[in-house]
Amino acid sequence: MAKSHTVDFLNSGFVVKTAMAETFNNKLKAEVEQIRLLHTLYPEFMVPILHEGLAGGRQFYILEKKNSLPLSNIVFDEFRPLSERRKIVQNTLEKIKKAIEREIDQQIPTLDYMTSKLQEEWEGTSFAHALFEQPILLNGNRFNFTAKDIFEKALALAGNEKFLSVKKAHFNFHFGNVLYDEAQSLTNFIDPDFSVNGIDPVFGFSRFAFSFWHELATEAQDAVKIVPMPDSLMFVLAKQDYSNILSEIPEVGNIDGIMPFMDKSMRNRFYVLTTYCFLRSIRINGSKQKWKAPCCPTTAKPEEVLMLGMLNYLEGTNVKSKNCCA
Repeated sequence: MAKSHTVDFLNSGFVVKTAMAETFNNKLKAEVEQIRLLHTLYPEFMVPILHEGLAGGRQFYILEKKNSLPLSNIVFDEFRPLSERRKIVQNTLEKIKKAIEREIDQQIPTLDYMTSKLQEEWEGTSFAHALFEQPILLNGNRFNFTAKDIFEKALALAGNEKFLSVKKAHFNFHFGNVLYDEAQSLTNFIDPDFSVNGIDPVFGFSRFAFSFWHELATEAQDAVKIVPMPDSLMFVLAKQDYSNILSEIPEVGNIDGIMPFMDKSMRNRFYVLTTYCFLRSIRINGSKQKWKAPCCPTTAKPEEVLMLGMLNYLEGTNVKSKNCCA
């Protein structure tokens, strides 16, 4: 996927986001509009637009540079105590909860549209369908579900749920877009995703939920290994800290951990939307090559890591019980 923009952090205390070419101008203009709408909805959380314009025919906008860290830098800081990391995760989730509650408070219709969205993503990930049928182990623990089972469960749930539809929402509370100022215990949000406008605001929780696995799939090097077994695939996390995060920060580790931050009635919607979120990311970030089982131990590809994340988050096993990190 072609990069649409550059981001420059200036010593003067500003952040400048600029379109790579004129063809991406409309994308940045839409971002500006979305940020301004959200700043009216929750001004204490959303980093506002200070200025926008054209430079050399390319759209740009300017934000204040916050004295904060992206949540990803905190969650993956293995030198921080896990209890401290969890406290910060809980703090930011409280703010995400407040933001999503305001998004939901708008007058928005309830619709039945997730069945078709799930089916579209299933078709879009056809290159990985053989992978989705594989029995999976993580750090020696076997899952009772396959990825295909999760898709089918989500599809059944989607047919019995009504989903909200809204355009004025963030939709993108990925670790990298949630900023935390430790000195003042302040949370701010950047980079809403207008490309999924019209979906349920609970999708914002789904983006948070898949962040850990998205980071392992697309940012970390050699984060997950695959060891082929006679009748299954065993995945092994490369760092003990990854396993520790999943077991000691349950809000990041599994669906039960995040449920205290949303109403119990949202669980099925969240399950469906999170399945959709993982499948969508597999389509976007996957290799697009028809999946074949490896013959020997190897580094997991993005689609394999994301599939594992979907399994573990939604129908997870206890990754701490057997310590066999690579």
